Amino acid sequence: MPFIEIGFNAKRPLILGRGGFGTQLNDWLMDEGWGSADFLDDNAPDAVGGLRDYLDPAILRRGRPSFVALGDNALRVQLLQKLAAAGYATPVFISDAASVSPSAVLEPGCIILPQAYVGANVHLGVGCIVNAGAIVDHNATLGRGVHIAPGGIVKAGASVAEFAKVDSGEIIRSPWENA
Repeated sequence: MPFIEIGFNAKRPLILGRGGFGTQLNDWLMDEGWGSADFLDDNAPDAVGGLRDYLDPAILRRGRPSFVALGDNALRVQLLQKLAAAGYATPVFISDAASVSPSAVLEPGCIILPQAYVGANVHLGVGCIVNAGAIVDHNATLGRGVHIAPGGIVKAGASVAEFAKVDSGEIIRSPWENA
Protein backbone atom coordinates (compact mmCIF):
# COMPACT_ATOMS: atom_id res chain seq x y z
CA MET A 1 0.00 0.00 0.00
CA PRO A 2 1.53 3.35 -1.01
CA PHE A 3 2.19 6.02 1.59
CA ILE A 4 -0.20 8.96 1.21
CA GLU A 5 0.72 12.21 2.91
CA ILE A 6 -2.15 14.43 3.91
CA GLY A 7 -1.06 18.07 3.81
CA PHE A 8 -1.90 20.75 6.35
CA ASN A 9 -4.72 22.02 4.12
CA ALA A 10 -6.69 18.83 4.89
CA LYS A 11 -6.73 19.73 8.59
CA ARG A 12 -8.68 22.37 10.47
CA PRO A 13 -6.06 24.87 11.69
CA LEU A 14 -6.06 26.38 15.17
CA ILE A 15 -5.54 30.13 15.64
CA LEU A 16 -4.77 31.62 19.03
CA GLY A 17 -6.27 35.12 18.93
CA ARG A 18 -9.72 36.02 17.56
CA GLY A 19 -9.12 39.76 17.09
CA GLY A 20 -8.70 41.56 13.80
CA PHE A 21 -5.39 39.92 12.92
CA GLY A 22 -6.68 36.42 13.72
CA THR A 23 -9.80 37.04 11.64
CA GLN A 24 -7.70 38.23 8.69
CA LEU A 25 -5.35 35.26 9.00
CA ASN A 26 -8.33 32.90 8.94
CA ASP A 27 -9.60 34.60 5.76
CA TRP A 28 -6.21 34.11 4.06
CA LEU A 29 -5.91 30.52 5.26
CA MET A 30 -9.37 29.69 3.90
CA ASP A 31 -8.61 31.49 0.62
CA GLU A 32 -5.49 29.37 0.20
CA GLY A 33 -7.17 26.03 0.95
CA TRP A 34 -6.39 25.46 4.64
CA GLY A 35 -10.05 25.40 5.70
CA SER A 36 -11.78 27.43 8.40
CA ALA A 37 -9.91 27.64 11.71
CA ASP A 38 -10.96 27.04 15.27
CA PHE A 39 -10.04 29.92 17.56
CA LEU A 40 -8.79 30.12 21.12
CA ASP A 41 -9.27 33.52 22.74
CA ASP A 42 -9.93 34.61 26.31
CA ASN A 43 -12.39 37.34 25.24
CA ALA A 44 -14.22 36.08 22.14
CA PRO A 45 -17.58 34.41 22.80
CA ASP A 46 -17.41 32.37 19.58
CA ALA A 47 -13.97 30.87 20.36
CA VAL A 48 -13.80 27.15 21.23
CA GLY A 49 -11.81 28.01 24.35
CA GLY A 50 -9.34 30.36 26.01
CA LEU A 51 -5.72 30.88 24.96
CA ARG A 52 -4.45 28.24 27.39
CA ASP A 53 -6.98 25.57 26.34
CA TYR A 54 -4.72 24.17 23.62
CA LEU A 55 -4.10 21.12 25.84
CA ASP A 56 -7.82 20.27 25.93
CA PRO A 57 -8.16 16.75 24.41
CA ALA A 58 -11.13 17.96 22.33
CA ILE A 59 -8.83 20.51 20.61
CA LEU A 60 -5.39 18.89 20.63
CA ARG A 61 -4.54 16.74 17.63
CA ARG A 62 -0.89 15.87 17.14
CA GLY A 63 0.44 17.66 14.06
CA ARG A 64 -2.55 20.02 13.82
CA PRO A 65 -1.36 23.30 12.25
CA SER A 66 -1.54 26.17 14.71
CA PHE A 67 -0.87 29.88 14.45
CA VAL A 68 -0.60 32.60 17.06
CA ALA A 69 -2.21 35.85 15.91
CA LEU A 70 -1.48 38.10 18.87
CA GLY A 71 0.10 41.56 18.93
CA ASP A 72 2.10 40.84 22.10
CA ASN A 73 5.32 39.71 20.44
CA ALA A 74 6.84 37.96 23.48
CA LEU A 75 3.58 36.15 24.30
CA ARG A 76 3.28 35.06 20.65
CA VAL A 77 6.68 33.33 20.81
CA GLN A 78 5.96 31.83 24.24
CA LEU A 79 2.68 30.32 23.00
CA LEU A 80 4.29 29.01 19.79
CA GLN A 81 6.88 27.18 21.91
CA LYS A 82 4.15 25.70 24.12
CA LEU A 83 2.11 24.62 21.09
CA ALA A 84 5.14 22.87 19.56
CA ALA A 85 5.92 21.14 22.87
CA ALA A 86 2.30 19.91 23.04
CA GLY A 87 2.60 18.30 19.60
CA TYR A 88 1.02 20.91 17.33
CA ALA A 89 2.66 21.87 14.05
CA THR A 90 3.73 25.52 13.94
CA PRO A 91 4.18 25.99 10.20
CA VAL A 92 5.24 29.08 8.34
CA PHE A 93 2.40 30.74 6.45
CA ILE A 94 3.41 32.57 3.27
CA SER A 95 0.58 34.18 1.36
CA ASP A 96 0.48 33.29 -2.32
CA ALA A 97 0.50 37.06 -2.92
CA ALA A 98 3.82 37.57 -1.06
CA SER A 99 7.32 37.36 -2.50
CA VAL A 100 9.87 35.38 -0.47
CA SER A 101 13.35 34.56 -1.75
CA PRO A 102 14.20 30.84 -1.78
CA SER A 103 17.37 31.60 0.21
CA ALA A 104 15.46 33.25 3.06
CA VAL A 105 15.29 31.28 6.33
CA LEU A 106 11.95 31.49 8.12
CA GLU A 107 11.74 29.79 11.49
CA PRO A 108 8.52 28.13 12.73
CA GLY A 109 5.42 30.23 13.26
CA CYS A 110 6.35 33.05 10.88
CA ILE A 111 3.51 34.69 8.97
CA ILE A 112 4.14 36.50 5.68
CA LEU A 113 1.12 38.41 4.40
CA PRO A 114 0.02 39.61 0.93
CA GLN A 115 2.30 42.00 -0.95
CA ALA A 116 5.10 41.52 1.60
CA TYR A 117 8.66 41.10 0.29
CA VAL A 118 11.36 39.03 2.00
CA GLY A 119 14.70 39.17 0.18
CA ALA A 120 17.68 36.90 -0.32
CA ASN A 121 19.56 35.54 2.71
CA VAL A 122 17.11 37.07 5.17
CA HIS A 123 16.74 35.30 8.52
CA LEU A 124 13.45 35.54 10.43
CA GLY A 125 13.35 34.20 13.99
CA VAL A 126 10.47 32.18 15.46
CA GLY A 127 7.05 33.83 15.25
CA CYS A 128 7.87 36.86 13.11
CA ILE A 129 5.09 38.67 11.26
CA VAL A 130 5.86 40.47 8.00
CA ASN A 131 2.59 42.27 7.44
CA ALA A 132 0.96 43.35 4.18
CA GLY A 133 3.18 45.55 2.01
CA ALA A 134 6.18 45.33 4.36
CA ILE A 135 9.71 44.91 3.00
CA VAL A 136 12.60 42.98 4.53
CA ASP A 137 15.52 43.48 2.14
CA HIS A 138 18.40 41.06 1.50
CA ASN A 139 20.70 39.92 4.31
CA ALA A 140 18.50 41.41 7.06
CA THR A 141 18.01 39.59 10.35
CA LEU A 142 14.89 39.69 12.51
CA GLY A 143 15.01 38.29 16.03
CA ARG A 144 12.25 36.14 17.52
CA GLY A 145 8.75 37.60 17.55
CA VAL A 146 9.45 40.70 15.45
CA HIS A 147 6.44 42.34 13.79
CA ILE A 148 6.96 44.45 10.68
CA ALA A 149 3.72 46.43 10.37
CA PRO A 150 2.09 47.17 6.98
CA GLY A 151 4.47 49.32 4.95
CA GLY A 152 7.39 48.96 7.38
CA ILE A 153 10.84 48.60 5.81
CA VAL A 154 13.94 46.79 7.01
CA LYS A 155 16.79 47.67 4.66
CA ALA A 156 19.62 45.43 3.45
CA GLY A 157 21.83 43.98 6.18
CA ALA A 158 19.89 45.58 9.03
CA SER A 159 19.06 43.74 12.25
CA VAL A 160 15.93 44.04 14.38
CA ALA A 161 16.06 42.92 18.02
CA GLU A 162 13.73 40.18 19.25
CA PHE A 163 10.16 41.20 20.13
CA ALA A 164 10.51 44.61 18.44
CA LYS A 165 7.89 46.21 16.23
CA VAL A 166 8.74 48.15 13.08
CA ASP A 167 5.75 50.42 12.63
CA SER A 168 4.02 51.44 9.39
CA GLY A 169 6.22 53.86 7.46
CA GLU A 170 9.21 53.21 9.74
CA ILE A 171 12.55 52.43 8.09
CA ILE A 172 15.29 50.41 9.78
CA ARG A 173 18.42 51.51 7.99
CA SER A 174 21.33 49.41 6.74
CA PRO A 175 24.26 49.43 9.19
CA TRP A 176 26.50 51.31 6.77
CA GLU A 177 23.90 54.10 6.55
CA ASN A 178 24.12 54.71 10.31
CA ALA A 179 27.92 54.95 10.44
